[in-house]
Amino acid sequence: MSEAIREELEKLPLVTYLGGTTALTATPSVGEPSREYADIFVPGDEPLEDGELRVTVLGSGNPWVTRAQAASSILVEVGNPEQDLLVLDLGAGSLANFASLNLPTNKLDKVFFTHLHADHTADLITLFGSYRKSGRVGPVHVWGPSGAEAQFGTKHFVEHITAACAWDSESTRGFHGNESFQMPVTEFDFRQTQTVYDQNGVRVTAFPVIHALEGAVGYRIDYAGLTFVHSGDTRPCWALVKACEGDVDLLIHECFPPPEVIAKVMGLSVERATMIINQAHTMPATAGKVFSLVKPRLAGLWHTLISPASVPEMFRSLRKVYDGPVVQTQDLTIFNVTKEAVVARQVQVNPQPQAIPGTPTIKPTVGDRPADPVRWAEALLPVDDVLGL
Repeated sequence: MSEAIREELEKLPLVTYLGGTTALTATPSVGEPSREYADIFVPGDEPLEDGELRVTVLGSGNPWVTRAQAASSILVEVGNPEQDLLVLDLGAGSLANFASLNLPTNKLDKVFFTHLHADHTADLITLFGSYRKSGRVGPVHVWGPSGAEAQFGTKHFVEHITAACAWDSESTRGFHGNESFQMPVTEFDFRQTQTVYDQNGVRVTAFPVIHALEGAVGYRIDYAGLTFVHSGDTRPCWALVKACEGDVDLLIHECFPPPEVIAKVMGLSVERATMIINQAHTMPATAGKVFSLVKPRLAGLWHTLISPASVPEMFRSLRKVYDGPVVQTQDLTIFNVTKEAVVARQVQVNPQPQAIPGTPTIKPTVGDRPADPVRWAEALLPVDDVLGL
């Protein structure tokens, strides 16, 4: 091991679930920030600047959801007049981390799926159903790739999620605006690199990646001369490298630990762990090759099993190939992306925040409630005698 790598490993802080409070990196800032940033990001204390992108990892983990790591999700806050929020994937537990950010639920209405694995989609039901009860007024708009067959596409998926929520929706009819029961879908051809969203100065480009089955994509987000690229789940592929042409400020790429680490943690043989990674994912050294081709201002590793043992192994392997600034993302790692700098920190967690509905963009219409079943009249416990106490 070189002295430089040894020094970097010594500088890495504790992981957050063991008490760490700073981003997992030896280089938390690149460039020359135009202002001073607090060591810890405190929601509500730092307004989003005009022309800024703020990127927060809501879920850094894997299908095995834990308190330390929610499943896959990344939030992008846009410093435009509309203060748009875009979320890339919604894995289980990710919305609990969103709650810590004290952002309005009515703004979280644009969901972009990279693919339809359950660990990237499970919290869509929470956003569609539960967030309606937490102040969400309008529709949830969904973008996502087609599949090799119609049944594997985003449209099919969302329509069936909507149908599965029929009881939830009907039970809240009359209490909430009719628009909140809508989930319109924009499905695009996963094979083509193309612009899938272009509004309010924000352009989102989808590009095909290689992961498990046809129908997975990554995304590039451009705003005010800034560029953020997210790989989604993928093996190293040329389409991503080509999608990163030009200057990329932040590239967050998936990265599984080496097979030996995965095998030990998950109780698998090294051979089986190797097969899983080779067919669907990226290892540190191959992520390093991608970074060396793209040369982002700051690189992020994501979709990683975080442990005191795995993190040093990730950096050791990566540093055989790539020597640029890298952050191993955790839940609630946040990046401030400006023309002057890219700064990585951790968000101060609030374990029990209250929902903040915010100002709805449409005026809700409230319909009639379904009639109570006749049998309820005799089944209900009389309470008038205690209500007046």
